[in-house]
Amino acid sequence: MSDGKPGKAGKSESGEVPAKATRRSFIRNDGFDPDRVVGGGRPETPDKNMIPELLRQWKAYKKSGYVDPPGYEANAMLIAGTAELVCWWATIEKLSAEGFNLAASRYKPQVAEKLPEEDPVELIREILELEKDITKGLEKLLAEIKPVEAKKA
Repeated sequence: MSDGKPGKAGKSESGEVPAKATRRSFIRNDGFDPDRVVGGGRPETPDKNMIPELLRQWKAYKKSGYVDPPGYEANAMLIAGTAELVCWWATIEKLSAEGFNLAASRYKPQVAEKLPEEDPVELIREILELEKDITKGLEKLLAEIKPVEAKKA
């Protein structure tokens, strides 16, 4: 699992860098809007196109002798606050296990949610107060219903 720090991004869960031919890179945006279809096609979004960045990273990866793949390993859990992911990679074994489904979202690493800064003791106290209010309301409702039920009997 990646720790979300640059420089360790290419490492697998075991800490090893996979062999050259066992990776597939993914990006989030190919320069076309994935959420809209207009006139039988997707509108271009060149400002969001990540292919030039992927090509830049691929050149650096090739120059490194295919030692340090760009981005994060597929399905890694990253620390809260990690910057928006641009690219990630998956081993051929992971692709095989997923039936060679190449949907990028299937392999996208997840960013952990930031833990709440509120004091857990205070949260529990607030919940207990709410529970007391609910109990009082239900007891009041029950007291109002009892006379109605007594009249029916």
